[in-house]
Amino acid sequence: MYIGEAAKKSGASERAIRLYESMGLLKVSRAGKYRVFSAADIEFIRLIKEGQSLGLQLTELKELANGEQDFDWIKVVQLLAKKQESIVSQIKMLEVQHSRVDEYRQAIEQCNY
Repeated sequence: MYIGEAAKKSGASERAIRLYESMGLLKVSRAGKYRVFSAADIEFIRLIKEGQSLGLQLTELKELANGEQDFDWIKVVQLLAKKQESIVSQIKMLEVQHSRVDEYRQAIEQCNY
């Protein structure tokens, strides 16, 4: 299948797929000047998109790729653990910020502006 159909099946835009390829994250076979995508390529594109939806950057995903259309899953688990720690930290910071905003809002309301 060609890039248009690959985009439809994977949920990624043609532009995103070209970006993945230009970064060396995705290696697609060619027939002349056309990219020819296999079912495995589509699944790998979906994995890339899923990683992005979890907050992973393309550069991070490239570092996790083991050169083939697959990832070093041990490194993936380690990176996801770090991301999870970062998210917990962000949640704590937002909870503190939320509490402070509430305190200021209540203080201002008590002043009868």
